Parts: sequence; structure tokens; C-alpha cells
Amino acid sequence: MTLDATENTKGMSCCIFCKSTSGLFTTREHVLPESLGGGDWAVLPEGLFCNSCQNRFGSEIEQQALGDYPFSFFRVFIGIPTKKGKAPWFKSWEGKIYASFLPGILGYDPAPYFDKVVLEGKKTQFRLLAHPLKPDMICRFLLKMGIEVVAWDNSKDVFCPKFDEARHFALTGEKTGKWWYLQREKIDMASYFVTHGFTRNELNENIQMKVVRLDGEQEIFHLKLLYLDMFVPLTSMIIPKIEGLEEPEYRLFWV
Repeated sequence: MTLDATENTKGMSCCIFCKSTSGLFTTREHVLPESLGGGDWAVLPEGLFCNSCQNRFGSEIEQQALGDYPFSFFRVFIGIPTKKGKAPWFKSWEGKIYASFLPGILGYDPAPYFDKVVLEGKKTQFRLLAHPLKPDMICRFLLKMGIEVVAWDNSKDVFCPKFDEARHFALTGEKTGKWWYLQREKIDMASYFVTHGFTRNELNENIQMKVVRLDGEQEIFHLKLLYLDMFVPLTSMIIPKIEGLEEPEYRLFWV
């Protein structure tokens, strides 16, 4: 059984992605994953996300997005432990970079090609590719969070047809047109947090998820993570205005 926006969903479990009321609704869903700083405050209310869709997002999308730039950098540089309490890490062509949980210090296991020159002190710097390998996964991950935040604000409005294209692309990867997301990295702020660390209050004050309504029915999701801001449209026909948004602080990715 499925519902559309004209039906009353009050008191009934209905998935905000596949709109099914059948199946299981027993899993706990963090709108912001714990590996990005989410906690109990970020849990979606029950009855809005079916087990099937959650499993699909977790195995097909979220894992790939969290392992890609910019989230992989954020997790390692800021040093947020994994669910098992281990240090986050990512691989580059120069080797493995991992968090040490000490401000200003990162772990580095050089790739075999660089072993000798690193030990001899001939290599003292390494370069990382600050570019997503799978921008479509990043975009779908942001759309997923955006739809969930809409559900947070109003569990009935989330089923409005204007969000159907976003929810369908997020879940299936199928799209009728192009999607985009805008990324802003405040380099000075990133450098400060990486070098000095952060307090729990600083983390709480600099994590934010909200949906902004533009003219008419157009809406955009904004994710803020310390030094990182991400924006993605939740409705179609929004053209990004990038005048004055200079790289490398601002970067627009088309999907």
C-alpha cells in the first residue's frame, strides 16, 4: 500500500521515500550520521523510514558518500570516531591517512612507492585530491538528509509531490534532469579546528540542518558542519546563482 500527499498519514507508518505503509519500521534512523557528529538528537521519529529503504541507503549510498570528499576529510581531520570507537581513515594515492584524536596530528601510512623516501626524510609533504570521486552519491546523500529534515519539520508536508523528484533520485539514482550541490569550505576555520581541536559546545554550535524556502514552492537543504557548508535543492527548477562565489571556498558540482 502507498499513500500520496492528499491522504492523511497521521498515526500511520509511511515511508517518506518509497511511500509504502507495508513492511517493517523497526530500525533507528539518524538524520545526521553518528560519524558526522549526529547523536540521539538527530534521530528521525518512528514510522517514517522503512527498513528496506534504510538498508538500501546504508549499503548503496551512505557508505560511499561518507568515504568520499568532503566527508572523508571532515571525519579524519576533525577526528570523529566510528560507531565502534575506532579512528576514521581514508586512502589516497600517496597512502593511508587516519585520525589520531590529537589536535594538529594525523596518522600517515605511506604507499609502498613512498616508503623509502619518507623514511629517508626526502618526502615531508603529501598531496590529497580535494575532489569527489562520486559526486552523484554525495548529492543523493544530501537529498536524503534534506527529505528527512522536511519530515522532521512536518511529517505530512514531506509527502507533497514537489519533493517526489528529489526523493526518487535519492533512493534510486534515476533522474529526469540535472541536479547540483554547492559546497563551501572555510579554510581558515578548518585550519583552526584541525590544529586546535574543538569543544563539545563548539561542535554543537556549528552543526546545523535546515530547509530554506525560496520564492514560491522552491526549497533548499542546508547542512553545516563546523567549517563546511553544503546546499542542495529539494525541488526542481532551481538555478544556482554563483556570481561572487569564488573557488576554492565555493564549489558547484553538477550531477
